[in-house]
Amino acid sequence: MYYKDGCGVLNVVGPKIKRVRNIKNISQTEFSRLCSEKGVSRSVATISKIENQLRSVYDYEVQIFADVLGIPIDELYASERVGMDGDVKSAC
Repeated sequence: MYYKDGCGVLNVVGPKIKRVRNIKNISQTEFSRLCSEKGVSRSVATISKIENQLRSVYDYEVQIFADVLGIPIDELYASERVGMDGDVKSAC
């Protein structure tokens, strides 16, 4: 059983993983393969669920995801505080 927070999401890092992965032009298939090489085998379906906040993630997975993306782990947790219109957005 997974816990859903008040926002109805299961993780906070998924959208950032997706954004950075797309910026670096890494497909979900390639991302899955690279994670497997680092010791965390996750299917493309699982990667999709994580990115869409439909699956929770373990701390060791977040570390591997950051390593594969070549970014510091704290960048995955950095929230987007200001929207496109300049309004401050909440986490929800």
